This record gives sequence, structure tokens and C-alpha cells, in this order.
Amino acid sequence: MTHCHRPGRHCGSSAIRDLLEFHGLLMSEACCFGLGAGLGITYVEIPGTSSPFIVHVRSMGFEEKVFNTLEVPFCWTSYSNKPSASADLYQALHENRPALLLTDIYHLPYFGSSTHFPGHAIVAWLRDEERNEVLVSDTERPDLIAVAANNLADARFSTAPPFIHHGNMFAPHAIDTSVTPERVRQAIFDNAYALANGNRFSGLAALETWVGELPRWAVDENWRWSLRFAYQVIEKRGTGGAGFRAMYADFLEEVGDMLPAVIHANLVELMRSAAASWSDLAETLKQGSESMVFPFVEIKSAINHVRMRESHYVKYALDVLT
Repeated sequence: MTHCHRPGRHCGSSAIRDLLEFHGLLMSEACCFGLGAGLGITYVEIPGTSSPFIVHVRSMGFEEKVFNTLEVPFCWTSYSNKPSASADLYQALHENRPALLLTDIYHLPYFGSSTHFPGHAIVAWLRDEERNEVLVSDTERPDLIAVAANNLADARFSTAPPFIHHGNMFAPHAIDTSVTPERVRQAIFDNAYALANGNRFSGLAALETWVGELPRWAVDENWRWSLRFAYQVIEKRGTGGAGFRAMYADFLEEVGDMLPAVIHANLVELMRSAAASWSDLAETLKQGSESMVFPFVEIKSAINHVRMRESHYVKYALDVLT
């Protein structure tokens, strides 16, 4: 098997791009992310953990959405136990079928993470039976990485919300598809619609929920870590910066020739403006994590600025693409 990994910015979009390229469809990571309607906002509380307040900035169903947009039959295969999950993976690799996997980085030794972070996508390419290892590719790392079979088996199972997975694997025999203007238009519209029409814990409405819950963040004994973690989720943890908005702006710029409405409605500029506001929010959170006093006013203002900029983009995207 010849692996097709090229270093990327985000786990899911780089992994799926690699898998698509293996099957003959070449595209940029930004295009892959955009086709998956990857922008999201999700507010989650997990009491009793080291990170009781979490804000995710990517859509929850990204992986499925990429394949649905491209009209590729897709379904995660999940398992009731680790041995059966491993057996299926080894069979796929034996048949020269690379496998998209969801993992918890806590169990991947090359991360050295003391924090559970599930839902992390990688691609498995080869099995080394003698060493009892699997060779995988992962985001920005340029080369294949050997992971002990037992570590990979553990990583594939997670019960930590919102990314719950039970050995989730997708290892297709073939993929036959193409990127068309209508598929691009639908993906952009769907992403804007999802942001505009979430519940109080998702989409733009989740930002209001976040502001409303800031007093509870402020009285939590670990509020500095909550702010630091939120900063990392927006700016550092595989987002390509600015909560994925910088990469999404690259996608919009790339498809402008294919879909002139994107250029006419200034969607690229509007998204870059939203990206800047997300980076400003991340910096406010980072500085807050180093403060003696919880910076309520500054964080509230930064969140509201994100909401204003992103709402502006969403309105124009829905207007021009309806």
C-alpha cells in the first residue's frame, strides 16, 4: 500500500482528504473541510471532570457530512468490544483498504496527553504483525507513526461526550465521486443554516448560552484551566487557527471561481473578519487564564463580537445561496 498522507491542519479534514486521495480524488484540506460543513459551535458541560465547561468550534457530524455531500455511501462501523474492532481493522489493511478511525488522543503514546480528547481522526495504513503495531498518519506529522496494537485498540473506544465512539471505522473498497459547483453550494448553505438554526447548545445560539453561563465559570475553582482549555480548543488543537474559520475562509476563496456568488457576496472577507474575532476571543481567554481575577466583562465582549461577525457572514451566505 502506498500511503497518501500530506501534513495538514485538522485531524478530520486531513485524514479524509488522505483517504479520498488514495481512492483517486485529489483536493486541498480546506476544500475537504468546507465540503463537510465543518464550522460549528457547541457548548457542553461535563460536571465532575477536569474540564467541566467545553466549547467546541467544529460541527459534530463533519466526517459523515463530507461523504454525504460527495454522495459517497458512508456509515461508521462500530463494535461491542476491542478484539472484534481490531480484527476488522486488520482484515481491511490486509485487503489494502486504509481505514479512517476515531480515537482518543489520551491513549495514543505519541501525544503524551494527560487529558482525554476523543473524536480525533487518524488513518490506519499498514499492520506490522511482527512488532504487533499499526502504522497510522496523523494531521501535521509528516511520516507514518507506529502505534502498539493495544494502545490503538484502547484509543478507538470513548464514552466521553460529546465525541462517543465504539471502535468507529470506515474502510471503503472504492470511492467514485467529484467536486461540483452544486455540491459546493449546498455545503456552504448547509453550514450557514446549521449555525443559524441550532438549539441553545449549538450554533450561534450557543454563544448566548456561553455568555449566560460565565458567572458559573467564574466561581469554579478551576476556572483558569477552563479558560486555557477554551483558548486551546479555538486556536491550537488542530483548528488551523481562529476556530477553523481561517481554513474555511481559504475554502471559500478556493471555490470562488467555481461559485461566483461567493465572491459577489464578499463571503471570503466576511469569514476572515469572523476568523479575526475568534482569534481575539482566544487571546482574551488565554490572558484571562493568567489573570488573578476572572475577566467577565472582557470575555463577554469578545464572545458578543464573535456572534456579531459570524451572524453577519451567516446572513449573507443564506441570502446569496438560497
